[in-house]
Amino acid sequence: MSRTVGPYTDVTTARVEGAYELCEGLDGNGRPVQILTLGTTSSKDPARRGLLSDTVAWAYATAGPEDAPILVADLEAEQPYVVVLRDARLRGADRIMDRLLALGPATGPLPVGPAAAAQRAAHQMAAAQRSAAPASPAGVSGPPSPPPMSPPVVIIAAPKKPSQLKPILIGIGSVVVILALVVGVWAVLSSPGGGDTGGSAEPQDTAAVDGVSQAPAAEPTEGDAGNEVPQWDEEAPAERVGGSAFPEDAATETFAAANWPFAFQVPSEFDCAEDGATAVCTADDGESEITVGWLPCDGDCPRAARKIMREALPYQPLEEMDGDIAFAERNQVYGRWRGSLSVFVTDAHGTFQAWATADIASEREEEGWNVFNDVLSQALAKAAE
Repeated sequence: MSRTVGPYTDVTTARVEGAYELCEGLDGNGRPVQILTLGTTSSKDPARRGLLSDTVAWAYATAGPEDAPILVADLEAEQPYVVVLRDARLRGADRIMDRLLALGPATGPLPVGPAAAAQRAAHQMAAAQRSAAPASPAGVSGPPSPPPMSPPVVIIAAPKKPSQLKPILIGIGSVVVILALVVGVWAVLSSPGGGDTGGSAEPQDTAAVDGVSQAPAAEPTEGDAGNEVPQWDEEAPAERVGGSAFPEDAATETFAAANWPFAFQVPSEFDCAEDGATAVCTADDGESEITVGWLPCDGDCPRAARKIMREALPYQPLEEMDGDIAFAERNQVYGRWRGSLSVFVTDAHGTFQAWATADIASEREEEGWNVFNDVLSQALAKAAE
């Protein structure tokens, strides 16, 4: 019997494996989807929720062209779920469920602590062995496999002691050659005019030698950012993917970290903590979180590489504004606004991706757009430098 779940209609149960339920239905645009969720009781188990989160992260990281895209993954909901586009030509949410089953039992609370890690590792190893084992020909049953045997012991004979005469003769010969070269060079350098066929007593021009040995340390170039801290650019173009930019009288704080290609602003109520190329900004006692970061894109940064980097962000698929800018927003969960932003920028030093994600209270939606638009504008300003 079909039912409605959130924004999804014609939802029916397709598969149940203990704590996990896989449903099929249609999203708001009429596209067929698969919805993988935890049962009501299992969703209260922190260990099982953590396992689901880890597995969804694995699905994002290992997604290939044969895998259907993940449309939504709300892992903080009271009953967490992940939505995958359903396409007969692609692997869907079944691969996520199979991964979950390989990492732990389908029913009952998961063990925690070291025992949990050992148990999940054992399940994973067993699953890998099952998938790696060759299938037996149909209808043929061979004799039982013999028990594993210890590998044969190979005795390696000690090598014969080489003669010491040959190395001694070689060493003596090398010393004689080196002494001859040293004496010859000394004789040439100490002779008057030492090799000057013109007989001139003027010293040789050593400008080239001095230019190398006595050259001052090279000045840092623009490519050597060192520990340079970027400045927030007041002249950056006002670009938008939605909502509005920060008003002129908005109370904001500027985040600027050494070696970052750009700085950006957040509402003053947010506290930002830097972690390398990522900044996590939180408010409302951690209930609202905006994360901003950047990643270099090697070489010419082809479209295939951009696609992989863009699809690593949550809330897929992102809507492309042009070849370099893409974003997504989600407000289906009551009381929450979520979104992702990706923009690729090419400047004098190469190409990098500036990205941002938000998981904030609904009343802060406009602030989320403010931050997204500020990151977009500040990143694009680097292309004009």
